[in-house]
Amino acid sequence: MKLYEISSMYNDFMQALEAGEIPDEAINDTLEGLDGLLEEKVDNIACIVKTVQAEAAAIKAEETALAERRKAKEKEADRLCAYVSNAMLEADKLKIETARNKLTFRKSTRVVVDDGFMAGLTEEQYKQFVRVPEPPEPAPNKTEISAALKSGIELPGARLEENMSLQIK
Repeated sequence: MKLYEISSMYNDFMQALEAGEIPDEAINDTLEGLDGLLEEKVDNIACIVKTVQAEAAAIKAEETALAERRKAKEKEADRLCAYVSNAMLEADKLKIETARNKLTFRKSTRVVVDDGFMAGLTEEQYKQFVRVPEPPEPAPNKTEISAALKSGIELPGARLEENMSLQIK
């Protein structure tokens, strides 16, 4: 029997009791029977709740463990890329191709913003080159700054730097 059926039976019994349809000698036995059914069903459901909560906790623990493993592997891969990149640049090799891998360098530019950058901007420049995300914490809008620097506009405290990043395919 389902919990809602037991609850419905209990409710029907209470209404019949109030209406005087249940004989006095049947009240205790019926109430005890319904209470027993309800308690047993609720107890069984409580056990299921505990099991599901334990499974959720185990999944959360596994997520944490997997995230830590992922971060460790990403750090290891970054360290190895830096190691290979330094060795290739030191040997003045910008491209190595084998049967299994192709390693090349790609030139890229990045915007470098000094700490005092935002203090040196005019109000108009501040509106253009500073973004205010949620929650409000102003940060340089590097996309706009990059476009301005590339077009020849000078912004004190901001510059473009050329990088060589290793590509492994």
